[in-house]
Amino acid sequence: MSAISNVVSAISLVFFLNVAPVAGFVDNQNGTITDSNTGLVWQKDDSFHELKKGLNWYEALEYISRKNLEKFAGNDGWRLPTLKELNGLWVSSGKIKSKDEETLGLPPEFESGGSYYIWTGDERGLDHAWYFGLGHKENYFNLKDLADLEQGVKMVHH
Repeated sequence: MSAISNVVSAISLVFFLNVAPVAGFVDNQNGTITDSNTGLVWQKDDSFHELKKGLNWYEALEYISRKNLEKFAGNDGWRLPTLKELNGLWVSSGKIKSKDEETLGLPPEFESGGSYYIWTGDERGLDHAWYFGLGHKENYFNLKDLADLEQGVKMVHH
């Protein structure tokens, strides 16, 4: 082998070792999806599938409290995701459709027909909370007592 081919081989190996792993999502067959890269377990659908309406932030917390009491998927540690977690869940190749037929940036293991906007647990002052637009990776905040964009809940736990 020439010195040049040794260098090319070494560069190829370094590049190969530094490539980030492809996200792996596993359908747990109990209404949840596990992200094998983060260890987070996500609700496969969202609150809109069940309730057929949007929720304000306080109603979102009540929804999660009820799901925890019911031990949804055998767990009582469900919570609202952080804005960072939702940004990390988003994929540009998403083809799943919302309840209004908008394309969402969700991996294919998730359920179509849910909310475009998802509440987070991140508050902004006393009266506002952040929510996430699944279509174009949008970070917004709104008054906690409004559900004007039919925001939904996609629960998560670690």
